[in-house]
Amino acid sequence: MASAAVRADESDRSHAGILKVVRGDVQVQRKEQKLTAQVGDRLFAGDRVVTAADAAAGITLRDDTLMSLGPKSSFVLEGFAFNESSGDGNVAVRLAKGTLRYVSGLIGKQAPDRQMVNTPTATIGIRGTDFIVEVADE
Repeated sequence: MASAAVRADESDRSHAGILKVVRGDVQVQRKEQKLTAQVGDRLFAGDRVVTAADAAAGITLRDDTLMSLGPKSSFVLEGFAFNESSGDGNVAVRLAKGTLRYVSGLIGKQAPDRQMVNTPTATIGIRGTDFIVEVADE
């Protein structure tokens, strides 16, 4: 588990979003570090969020995209870019297992083709604004 100093160092970088809801055992894996997730923690491209059997997490990205992870989920924020002035950007996420509810933010409203959700068996190009994906354990 990383110290508060590591969390502070990470907050100096341009973050993609924050954890708005943390219920139960939720971990953020950043490079070789494992952090016990807390409400208000910043998330960066490349971060993996893992929820335990009785856990859930809610994420808000800087463009107001909302994502909710259910129990026993493994999720990676593969890429995120957002220009607050122009509204341009892109979102790429991967759900390895579990459930994800995705509600599009500004990027999805301005450029739906710049949102991507990957799963082990499919890539979803997002054209709507609100959907749920479930990846079952094998």
